[in-house]
Amino acid sequence: MVDGSGVLRDLSGILSDWDRSTLGDAALLERVSQMDPRKLPQVPDCERLGSPVSVTGKVICIGWNSRLHAMQMGHKITEESEPVVFLKANSSVCGPNDPILYSRYTKKLYWEGELTVVIGKKGKYLSAEQAASHIFGYMCGQDLSERYWQFETNDKQYTKGKSFDNFAPLGPFLVTSDEVDQPCHLHAVLTVNGAVRQDFNTSDYIHSPAGIISYLSKFFTLYPGDVILLGSPPGNAKSWGDDFWLKPGDKVEFEISGLGKQCQEVIEEEV
Repeated sequence: MVDGSGVLRDLSGILSDWDRSTLGDAALLERVSQMDPRKLPQVPDCERLGSPVSVTGKVICIGWNSRLHAMQMGHKITEESEPVVFLKANSSVCGPNDPILYSRYTKKLYWEGELTVVIGKKGKYLSAEQAASHIFGYMCGQDLSERYWQFETNDKQYTKGKSFDNFAPLGPFLVTSDEVDQPCHLHAVLTVNGAVRQDFNTSDYIHSPAGIISYLSKFFTLYPGDVILLGSPPGNAKSWGDDFWLKPGDKVEFEISGLGKQCQEVIEEEV
């Protein structure tokens, strides 16, 4: 928990983790919300930050949900278009400052900063109005991609190219929905080695968070702790050219106003 002064506080004496059982426990959440964070132990500065939620459920990604991204890539997308939906393996989830791993099979690695939603209540067949109450909160997320394995083989599924280890950095903070007044009007910036690569406002999303949740709930039950990345904005690597794929030594930073900042370095994977 972050107190009013920005100091990280240790909740491990209250709960084991933020996961499906705790995020869906209304009594526990009420207890935590009434606590004085200053009475909790301070987290040492040297501690690693993991993902704000322990992801044992679904990591759902939405494609072609940005007007400017679609325009940049020459696609005609409207509010009537069916959202593109795919999954990342939950083993791709990592902390906000963990390294981006450049594996022995990496060829075309690139960034993709996105507004990310965490589900807080079980639901299916939800209207958009109902869906809003199922949002626990928001955070920064990246849908890192290996474009060769995603697009340039005979396998046209996205799974391989999207699910390498550490391809879903989440956090640093999960900000509860009551503290995010306008999730569809947040400013986000991603830089690589200090150069701006993505600079966008979440108002550019074609489908709202509640609209996406309502759509997804037609097909499967959503559970507390499920994570939804809402789609890539303009400025992905392909739009910059083939010389801009990420390589070892590159530093990536991604920040959304009010949700915190991620900082990663691309490193050679050690196995």
